[in-house]
Amino acid sequence: MKLPLVALTLVLAATAAQAQTRYVIGSTSMPRDAQTDPLGPRSEPTVTVATAVARTQIEKSGYTGVRGLQRTADGIWHAVARDQRNALVAIALDSEGKVTQTR
Repeated sequence: MKLPLVALTLVLAATAAQAQTRYVIGSTSMPRDAQTDPLGPRSEPTVTVATAVARTQIEKSGYTGVRGLQRTADGIWHAVARDQRNALVAIALDSEGKVTQTR
């Protein structure tokens, strides 16, 4: 009588262990919280060194949450970020490394 009970316990334990390994944290099958950010969706990962340097230069100037970083034909980088007061501002980074607020 004890042998079938032990066998049943082992089968149930193996089934439970297998069921727990099906969903990995961060997998696409897990729901994600829909958090909205007033700055909009995050930019794509940095794809060029120039973009990374521009973002770093802006952040060193005291801005955070840099989004929408784009370079225009005249070589000026434009983005939206948060200033020291945590307010949304439009900014520009010129070719000399100077960061200014724009309208």
